[in-house]
Amino acid sequence: MLPRKVLCTLCLGCTLLLLTGCWDRVEINQRGFVVGVAIDKPEGENGKNLYKGTYQMIVPGGLKQSSGSTTGQGNSMNPHAGQAYFNISTTENSMPAVAARIAGRTSRSPYFEHLRIIIISSDVAKNKANLPNVLDFFLRNSEMRRGVQILIADGKASDILGIYPNNESTPIDYISSIAKNNQKTNFMLPESRIGDVHEFLIKNESFVLQTIKKEDGGVTLNGSALFDGTTKQLLGFLTGEETQGLNFITQRVKGGIIESNVDDQVVGFKVERSNRKFYVQQTSPGHMKFTIKIIAEGTLDKSITNIDPSEGKTVEALEKSLQDKLASTANKTIKKLQHSYKKDALGLGPYLFQDHYKMWKPIAENWDNGENLFAQAEVDVQTKVIIRRIGNIFESTKE
Repeated sequence: MLPRKVLCTLCLGCTLLLLTGCWDRVEINQRGFVVGVAIDKPEGENGKNLYKGTYQMIVPGGLKQSSGSTTGQGNSMNPHAGQAYFNISTTENSMPAVAARIAGRTSRSPYFEHLRIIIISSDVAKNKANLPNVLDFFLRNSEMRRGVQILIADGKASDILGIYPNNESTPIDYISSIAKNNQKTNFMLPESRIGDVHEFLIKNESFVLQTIKKEDGGVTLNGSALFDGTTKQLLGFLTGEETQGLNFITQRVKGGIIESNVDDQVVGFKVERSNRKFYVQQTSPGHMKFTIKIIAEGTLDKSITNIDPSEGKTVEALEKSLQDKLASTANKTIKKLQHSYKKDALGLGPYLFQDHYKMWKPIAENWDNGENLFAQAEVDVQTKVIIRRIGNIFESTKE
């Protein structure tokens, strides 16, 4: 047998062979950190290329400088000098080809691990199967994270990356901050993350995604983009008010305001909690009657001076006015989805699948396709608003 010391030396020698360095290591100063991607349809190419990709890449030196005051303006020799970011665009027939072409035009190879937002233009999204084709590259990329946000641009996506980033270092920081404000407004959807969108694409259910539009030098995220669950193509947009109704129906309200008119004046109600329940009755093999009950609780955020909200009857009248407004908003959303688009983004189909499968199975193929039983369904909305607190009152007068 070999001496013990010799055996230990051989074992240690073999172990050293396994302690090799990272074979794919790339130094940080050689990476091009991509934080935003905009995807458009190329203009004036007569179908030569399918996609125009615009990458927003971080300039580490400029990011450090901009943290002190404002983003630098560059100079004639180097327009990116002092800036925290720059945008670079190219056109190709696929997203991997776009990434490869941009890698050949920048000194730092595009790196997607810090990617935060992907913006897809309405022109790209309205074509059949374009959304899954575009996202396939990002879903398969090992550098990607499942929390990347997906936005549908009402207009050109690349224009969004060119806005001035008020109070932020980059446009992506600015957009990301706005997208998280759904606790203050219910006129926009919660963030649409790529992991959630992947699930939507696998299912055959119609869905909505967060939308973005350039406006007054900045952006607005009010409203939502509606997609066909079968073809995965963009059908159109819902307004902010219609999105508000959809949020209450789908239980995605985190806060925000409901406004109604009392005595020709506006009363504001701050939503703190919201709940919704579905009920269904099958009146015939192809006809469903749904009841949607919505409950909202919160605080009187704005009152009017000629009423005293501390009185019980006054509170009841305010609650009735707010209930009517909420029901009206929800019914507008239902009407738009049933009659204009004939697509179920309300969640009624998934509700039947989960809770009433025997009822759902015979009609599944004809729910929002074929005979389109969704458009023929009867939907009744019942609302209840509870004012828990009336807030601070500066002045009230009684007649």
